[in-house]
Amino acid sequence: MMARIYLMPPSGSLILIPFYCAFVFVTLAHPAFLNTTLSDELHPQCTESNDWMNGGYFNPNECLDALEKLESTDFKLYRSRDIEFLAPGAKSRTDLDTVRLPRRYTSGGCTIIIAMLSTITENFLPGQVRQADEYSDTDRSKFSYLWSIAAWVDGTCVSKASMLGWCATGAHSSIGVIVVGTKSKVNRIISSGLLLGNTNRSAGWNVHAS
Repeated sequence: MMARIYLMPPSGSLILIPFYCAFVFVTLAHPAFLNTTLSDELHPQCTESNDWMNGGYFNPNECLDALEKLESTDFKLYRSRDIEFLAPGAKSRTDLDTVRLPRRYTSGGCTIIIAMLSTITENFLPGQVRQADEYSDTDRSKFSYLWSIAAWVDGTCVSKASMLGWCATGAHSSIGVIVVGTKSKVNRIISSGLLLGNTNRSAGWNVHAS
């Protein structure tokens, strides 16, 4: 039966997202949201650019399926465990379990990318306010938070506005959760590893194929 998740973003407003599950209340209580100087990046930034879509078209239901892939893989494996996320080649700075980014979750024409923003050239993402060397190449978060952020982007951009988009998160606001068309120009460029910011590292993608 089709149900809806009620997401409570920092603004306190409710976002309704169609999803195959029972009614769930999710509160996005993350330290990154307390940083008001980066408020643009810390809220979903939506775009209707054809560069983000598959020739100007995408199926919103496929984004829900991609979100479900994130839930059934890394979210299921790590849940609310504290993780240190690393850019390619970055060294761990904590004693936490580590996961190297980027990671990608694809269903048909929709892909969710989780990447360190230090590896993406500044001004490439809409609403991006920092330069690449201002992001950390490691950051702390949980897959439960990352799932919530992806669901927030889906609810704000995809389901509500028929657009795609992204949002920054993490203790240092250096992790990007990006929802993009699988065959889009933007996905091809990011996946190629050509858009590197303050690193010279090639991006090795961990792909959850459709």
